[in-house]
Amino acid sequence: MWSRSTSSFLLNILVLWSTTKISKTLPRVFAEHDSTHIIDPYADESTPLRESMRGRHTGVTLKVLSLDFAENFTVEKFRNFEKLTGVTIEPVRVSQTTWYGGVLEDIKQDNRFIDLYGTFGNWVPEFASLGGLKDISEEVLENSIGLDWLDIMPAVRLGAASYKKSIYAVPLDGDVIYMLYRKDLVEDVGLPSPRSWDDVKQILDYYEKNTIYDKNGYPVYGNCFSTKENDIANHMFWSIASSYLQTAGTAQGVFFDSETMDPVSTRPEFLDVLNEYDYLVKHSPFQNNTEEGVDWIYSRQLFNEGGCVLFYNFPGPIKSMIYEQEQNGFAGNLNLAPLPGKKCTEDESCPYVSDDGVNHAPFLAGGGFAYAVNSKVSKAKQDAALDFALYLSDPSVSFWDVANPFSFLDPLRLRHTTSLGNNSTKEAQAFMDFGWEARQLSQLKETTEASFKSQNYVLDLRNLGADEYLQSGTVPFLIKMWQNKTTAEETADAITKRWHIITEKYGLSQQRDFYRDVLGLPPYVENDDELRAARQRLIRLRNIILSVTIPIGVLAFILCIIVAKQRHTIKYHTRDVENAPKSGPIALIFTDIEDSTALWETNKHAMQKSLDIHHNVIRSLIDKYKAYEVKTVGDSFMIATNSADKAVQLANDIQEHLILQDWPLELATMPSSCISYFPRPRRMSTACEPRLMFKGVRVRIGVHIGHYEFGQSEDGEIQVLHDKVVKGFDYYGPVVNTAARIEDAAFGGQTMISKDVFDELSLEVKTACSINEIGDLSLRGVKDQVFVYSVLPESLKGRRFHGVFRRKSSSDSITSYANDKLSFKNVDIMTLTPVELQRGMKQMQIMIRVLEEKVKDYEEKERSAQEVVKDANVKDANQSSSSIQSDDDISYGGVDDDDEVEVKPLVKFDMDLS
Repeated sequence: MWSRSTSSFLLNILVLWSTTKISKTLPRVFAEHDSTHIIDPYADESTPLRESMRGRHTGVTLKVLSLDFAENFTVEKFRNFEKLTGVTIEPVRVSQTTWYGGVLEDIKQDNRFIDLYGTFGNWVPEFASLGGLKDISEEVLENSIGLDWLDIMPAVRLGAASYKKSIYAVPLDGDVIYMLYRKDLVEDVGLPSPRSWDDVKQILDYYEKNTIYDKNGYPVYGNCFSTKENDIANHMFWSIASSYLQTAGTAQGVFFDSETMDPVSTRPEFLDVLNEYDYLVKHSPFQNNTEEGVDWIYSRQLFNEGGCVLFYNFPGPIKSMIYEQEQNGFAGNLNLAPLPGKKCTEDESCPYVSDDGVNHAPFLAGGGFAYAVNSKVSKAKQDAALDFALYLSDPSVSFWDVANPFSFLDPLRLRHTTSLGNNSTKEAQAFMDFGWEARQLSQLKETTEASFKSQNYVLDLRNLGADEYLQSGTVPFLIKMWQNKTTAEETADAITKRWHIITEKYGLSQQRDFYRDVLGLPPYVENDDELRAARQRLIRLRNIILSVTIPIGVLAFILCIIVAKQRHTIKYHTRDVENAPKSGPIALIFTDIEDSTALWETNKHAMQKSLDIHHNVIRSLIDKYKAYEVKTVGDSFMIATNSADKAVQLANDIQEHLILQDWPLELATMPSSCISYFPRPRRMSTACEPRLMFKGVRVRIGVHIGHYEFGQSEDGEIQVLHDKVVKGFDYYGPVVNTAARIEDAAFGGQTMISKDVFDELSLEVKTACSINEIGDLSLRGVKDQVFVYSVLPESLKGRRFHGVFRRKSSSDSITSYANDKLSFKNVDIMTLTPVELQRGMKQMQIMIRVLEEKVKDYEEKERSAQEVVKDANVKDANQSSSSIQSDDDISYGGVDDDDEVEVKPLVKFDMDLS
C-alpha cells in the first residue's frame, strides 16, 4: 500500500521498524547498512525485458524521484538497473510532505530537474493536463515484450496510469481496502461470512451481547479501522460508502452530480451512509478514543493482540499482519476477503450485483503508485526513464516485489493472482515464504481479482483540491457526528457547504470538466432555453414559408419519397436466393463474436464501428465464395454453402481478414479484442517484425454438413424451406443444431468443423490449412457425440487459446443458438510451465498408445489381458523415446510456429489440466 496520507506514510515506516526490530533512529539513505534488508533473489534473473535493455543506456544520467520512506526497497533497484543498462541514476530524495508540491513545482518550470516522477494515480490528470507527463500510449500498447499492458488489471490501468484515454504512467501498485478477520470468531461460531454490511451488523450485534476478552483482559471490539483525521479515515469512509452510492458502473461516480456538480451529500442515500457508518464506528475503538479518533497503526496493534474480530485496511498492512500471524497465535484462523457491500433489494437496480445479491463497489483509494516520464527532457533520458519504470514492473519477476511485506506494493497483474491457485508455482511460493497459508492465497486471488476486475469499481477523486474535499472537507464533520455533537442531517449540510466553497475556489466549469473527463463522460453542454426557443421559432418560420410558397415542390418531394420507399422495399424484401443451396450437400456455418456483451457494455460507440467492420468483412467473403446468408442475429451469422471445401475456405478467410482490419483503438484495452503476437521463434532475428496472432474482435466459427434431396422425409438430417415472409430459404433439423453447438464450443478466433465436414474436404484444401484433431465432444441438444477438428489458415497456424475447446458448465441450460447464455470453464494450459506441458503430453501419448494396443491385441490375437498390457507398455516405451519432444521444442503456453507437434490426447480423455 502506497498511502497518500502524511501520517500514513510515516507510520508505515514505524510499522516496519517495530515488526523487523530496526532501531528507531533517523532513516538511513542506503539500505545495505540495514541488517533487516531483504535481498531480492531475482535481482540477477534474466528475463526477455531485461535482456532487451542490457547495455542500452550507457552514458545517460537519469534523475529519479526517490521517496525517503521507501529507500530500503528502491536503492537496490537503482543499482541493479545501473548494472544492467549502463545508466547512471541520481536519486532525487523527497519526503512525503514535499512530494506532491515538489513534483508540481518541477512540472511548472521550463528547465525541469527530475526525469522520472513518482506519482499517485490521483495526481496523473492534473500533472498531465499541465503538460508535465509524456504520453506513453504508443510505447506501451505496441511493446510486445515490455509492460504487458493487458496483464495489468483493468481498474489499475485506469486508476493509476490513464487520463483521457491516454497512458501517462507505468503502474506498480493498486490500492483498495480489504478485510481481514478472525474465522474462529465468525464462521467457527456459526456467524455468517461477512459478505454484506448486513452480515457485519449481525456479527457486531452478536459480540455486543456476548462480550469476549483479548489476551490482555480487555473487551474485544467488533471491528477496527481508522477514524482519525489526517490518517486514512477519509479512504475508509469512501470505501465503505461506495457500495451504497454507486451501482451502475464506474462512469456513475460517487462524489458529484456530473452535470450540476452538486456534492453527493445532497443525495438522500448519503444520510443512509452516514447512519450505517456511525453504527460501525460505535462498535470500534473510537468509542474509547472519541477526542482524536484511532489511527490505523493502533487498529493494527489491537487486532494483532486479539482485540478485534474484523479489520479493514490496505493490502500493505494486511501483508505484514499475515507475515506475523504465527507469532501472534493466529495460524489457521485469519481469513482475507473483499470489503463487504450493500445488499440490494428487489426494487433497486444493481446490474453488477454478486451471486449472493450484494453490490460491491471497490474504491481505488489514491489510485495506486506509478512512475511517469517527464515530457520535456531529452529523448535519451525519456527512453531510459521509461525503461526503468518497465524494469520495476517486469511481468516475469515483479511477483516477488508484491509478495514482499516490506515493499508497500500490492498485486496488480493477472499473473500475480492466477498462479496463486497452484501452490507449486514460484509466485505462490514467494507469498508462502512470507508466511501466507495456502487457503489465504486462494482468498488473496479472489479478493484482488474481485476488486480490480470489477466493472463497478470507483475512481478516487482526481480533481484539483481533492484532499480539501475528502480530508478537511469531510472527516472533521464526520468526527463531530461520531462524537454525538451533530446529527446526520447537520453533517451532510456541513459537508455540502464546504464542498461548494472548494468548487468555487477552483472554478465550477473547470472542476466539472475534470470530473467528467475522469469518468469518461463527454463534455458538458449548457442548456440555453432562450437559444432553444429562438431555434424553434426559426424552424416554424421556415416551415410556413415552405408550405405556402412551394406547395408543388413539397408534393413532388413527397411523391419522390414514396417512389424511393417502394423501390427500397422491392430491393430489400426480394432476397437474392440464387446462391442458396437447395439440395445435395449443404454446409452450414455459424459465427459469433466472443465476449460481445462485455464489449458493448464497455464502449458502445467503438463496438458499433466494430460491428460494421465485422459485417462488411463477412458479407464481402460471402459474395466472394457465392455463399448464402441465411440470417443474422445481433453479431451472429448463419451461412450456407454447397460444399465442405467452400465452407472451410470461407471460414479461414474470415479469420485472416478480421485481423487485417483497422479496428477502433478502444478495443485494444479489452482482453477479448486486444492485439497479441505469436511467440518469436528462437531462430528468428529480433529485428524481424512479430506476427499478429489476434487483433480486433475474435470470432468463433462452427461448421457442419448434411445432405438434402427433394422429397426427403421431414425427419431427415436437414430440411430446406422457403420462407414466404422474408422471401428466402431457411434450414432446419439436427444438422443446424449440431453446427450451432460446435460453434458454441469454439474459442474466439477458432474454427471447429465436424468429422463429416473433414471427410468431404478435398486434399487440396486439407493441405492448404492447419487441421488438428480435437476428438469426441458431447454437445447440448445433440444425441450422439460429435468428433471435431480445429481448423486455421496456415498464416495463423499456432494461434493459441486457453485450451482446445470451451468446456460448458453442467448447470447451463440451452434455448436456441442465438440466445444462449452459456458460461464456460477454460482448460487453461497456458498457466503450466514448459516442463509440466511436456510431462503431460508424454503421459497422455503413452496412455493413448497403451489403449490402442489393448484393443488391437484383443481383436486380432485374442491374448490374455495381462499379456496385452505388458506388450503394449514395452512397445510404447520404445516408441515414446523417439517420438516425444525434448524440452527445447516446447514453447511456453503453446508450440512455436516451425515446430511440428500434434497433441491429440488432451481432448480424448477430457482432462481438466487447469
